[in-house]
Amino acid sequence: MLYKVTIGEDVYLGTPEEVVAFMMKADGAPPGDVQDYMVAMAARIGERLDVGGIHTSSEIDFLDSLQDKGILAIETFEEPSAERVDPREALGDDPLIGYGKGVEPGDVELP
Repeated sequence: MLYKVTIGEDVYLGTPEEVVAFMMKADGAPPGDVQDYMVAMAARIGERLDVGGIHTSSEIDFLDSLQDKGILAIETFEEPSAERVDPREALGDDPLIGYGKGVEPGDVELP
C-alpha cells in the first residue's frame, strides 16, 4: 500500500516508513532515529497545537494519529504489481516494435 501524505503544501508518497523518513529530512526536523523523531514531533505538536494522543509505536500509527487529529491528510493507493516480465519471453527474439524517429532496431539492446 502506498500512502500519499499531505501536510500543508508538502506532499510525500511512499510506504509509511518511507514517508516518515522523508519527513525526517525536512528543515527543522528533530534529530535522531525514527523513534526519536516521532516522539519529538509528538511532543512538539502537543506543545504548539495543544494536541495529545499522537501514537509513536510505528510509522503507520504515527501517520494515522496525525490524520485523526487533522494535522495531515492521507490517501492510499494499491502498489503496482510486483510481477516482472522477461522482455525476451514477452517479445521473443524478433519483436515487432515501432521505433521513434531516428532510432533503428540495431540501436536497441534487449537484456
